[in-house]
Amino acid sequence: MQRRTVFLALGAVLITAVIAISTAVVVWKTAKQAVVTEVLTPQEKVIDLSVLVTQVRELNRLETASMRVMHVGQINQSYKMVPNALAGDAITFLATGDVIAGIDLAQLQPKDVWRSPDGTVNLRLPPSQILVTRVDNKESRVISRKTGVLRRADIDLETRARQHAEANIRSEALKKGILPLASQNAEKKMADFLRILGVEQVRFHSRGMRVPAER
Repeated sequence: MQRRTVFLALGAVLITAVIAISTAVVVWKTAKQAVVTEVLTPQEKVIDLSVLVTQVRELNRLETASMRVMHVGQINQSYKMVPNALAGDAITFLATGDVIAGIDLAQLQPKDVWRSPDGTVNLRLPPSQILVTRVDNKESRVISRKTGVLRRADIDLETRARQHAEANIRSEALKKGILPLASQNAEKKMADFLRILGVEQVRFHSRGMRVPAER
C-alpha cells in the first residue's frame, strides 16, 4: 500500500514536471519569437505624402503667435492763415490692441513636402503673416480733444485716429519680431501634429530652398 502511494506520488510529480517543462518551452519559444519580431525584424511604415499634405492643409490658418501692443497717436487739423485756437481740431488717442500672426496652410503644395532617403519627411511651410489686427475698444480711449472756438469738431476724426492706431499697432508688432516668432512656433506645432500622424522624423526648410532631385 505504501509502495502504491509512493508510485502515485512520483507519477504526479513526473506529470507536473512534464507540464512545467512543456509550458516553459512554449513560453521560451513565444518570447524568442517576440524578440525576433520586435528587435531583429525591421519595422516598415508607409506614409503617403499626398495624404499627409491633404491632412495638413485641412488645418487651414494656424495661429502661432500673438502680441499685445499699446500706441499713442495724435491727429491735427489746421489752417495756414488761421490759428489753431480758432480753427484747429486735434485729437490724441491711446489705443491698445492685439496682433495675431500665423501661417495659411491652404498655401501648402505637394512640392513643399518630400521624403529623404533616410525616411525623414521634409516640409517647407508657407511664410508667416499677420492674420488679425484689432483694437481693444475697452482699453482704448481719447486722451485729449482740442477744437478751435470758431469751428465744429470733425465727427470722423476719432474714427481716423482708431484706423491710424490699428495700422501702427500692426507695424509695432512687426518691429518686435512677431513674424519670426510665428514661424518658429509653427514648426513646433507642426512637428507635434506630424508625429501624431506617424511621422517620426521631420525637418523644416525655408521657402527659398530648392527641392532635392531624389524626391
